[in-house]
Amino acid sequence: MSALDPNERPEPAPVMAMSTGSPTLSMAEFIIAGKPPVEARQRAAIAVCDTVGVILAGAPEAAADIIRRTIVAEARGHCRVLGTGLCASPSDAALANGVAAHAHDYDDMCFVSMAHPSCALVPSILATGELARASGNAVLDAYIVGFEIECRLGLVMNPRHYHERGWHCTSSIGTLGAAAAAARMLGLDAPSTVHALGIAASLACGIKENLGSMVKPLHAGMAAHNGVIAARLAKAGFVASNRSIDGPQGYLAAMDSQNPPAALADAIADLGSRWEILETGITVKLYPSCAATHPALDGLLGLKDKHRFTTEDIAGIDVDADSMASRLLTYGRPSTGLEAKFSMPFCAAAAIVFGHPTIETFAAERIRDPRIQKLLPVISLHANPVFDAATPLSQAAVTVRLKDGRTISARADGARGYPGRLTDNEMNTKFLGCAQRSLNHDAALQALAGVRAIETTPDITDLTRLCSNDLTSLSSAALPLQ
Repeated sequence: MSALDPNERPEPAPVMAMSTGSPTLSMAEFIIAGKPPVEARQRAAIAVCDTVGVILAGAPEAAADIIRRTIVAEARGHCRVLGTGLCASPSDAALANGVAAHAHDYDDMCFVSMAHPSCALVPSILATGELARASGNAVLDAYIVGFEIECRLGLVMNPRHYHERGWHCTSSIGTLGAAAAAARMLGLDAPSTVHALGIAASLACGIKENLGSMVKPLHAGMAAHNGVIAARLAKAGFVASNRSIDGPQGYLAAMDSQNPPAALADAIADLGSRWEILETGITVKLYPSCAATHPALDGLLGLKDKHRFTTEDIAGIDVDADSMASRLLTYGRPSTGLEAKFSMPFCAAAAIVFGHPTIETFAAERIRDPRIQKLLPVISLHANPVFDAATPLSQAAVTVRLKDGRTISARADGARGYPGRLTDNEMNTKFLGCAQRSLNHDAALQALAGVRAIETTPDITDLTRLCSNDLTSLSSAALPLQ
């Protein structure tokens, strides 16, 4: 499996015959019958590999531990909670894995849905894939149809839904993507898939005010959980309104979509013939912080490497980014690791003091480091409206003012993990660094080999078994419940 060159494009796929009925029925027909091209599976395989890794990294975290002890411990089932020795029901396994996937904010991004797609999609398809004993290719196809549904909803709903109204798309849109993926995985027919989407529409939530807290990864877990619940209920005969998505009081209207519900028909017209996963793709994170920090971090680390300055050399750092960055990066003086991930001053200071940001960079003692505290007041973030015309989060300019009077600068157009830029070595290095927070070195290598071979896996349970461990290895991260 290797990164796909963005200049390579597959042969045009035949247009799927879509229903002349409601847009939701058309989406359902695509979900159950869409035939993703090989190149789309390659992109999905990268996303699954990355997400399994970050699940293993997040499994020992406090948020994931609390979820396991308060919810999953009461569950019974055969679906694995990765990085542990636990099994749970499909929906509860999806919840636990979803929280772990988003615990470090190290999971991937999509600039069309404005969501972290894989932290809900992958737990959903792993759980329902285990239930169905599905092949790796079937799992990848389910991922792709869920991803495409999320993107079409994002095209209709954003930017107002995300920027102005405070919805966290990872959950508000991701719940429907997870339901679509689970419906494909469980073999629902078109009418039942319509109901699954309708059920999911009533379960979707997630507010951005909770960014920087434990609730943010809970958004991902609940999106995965509710997507699985929606598909399983629909399979069992649970019925929703056929207009749950585009009705006058439906999902799009209630979520204050940028465009009217009638715009959904145009947004989905090319489902099955145009693949958003290939055109805009999935952005893999190479730093465990908000994606809005990444272009600036690339630029700053490049300047540091070239000019060899140190903390003591810096008089000030100015970061220009698009206006969305300033709305997301709200913590000028973070006090916790979760807040630090949404702080441009901290991320920039940490890059200078510690180098390439890792999971350990956001430990509490690093935040209190005197060198960090000295730099925070001289680092500023400015919104540059010129950057707003480009792809969201795609550009940044960094200017470093040195005490010797020199001023050096760099401009970043996108970040290193963007589609087509990610190397196999970067993917493998990230996976192993993440996986070894839950697995020993040899087990992490086996898990990597297993997930890299997902396209030839006859039964997805073979892969999830490789990512299991004894829960006692996580006990040191456990927090007492209040």
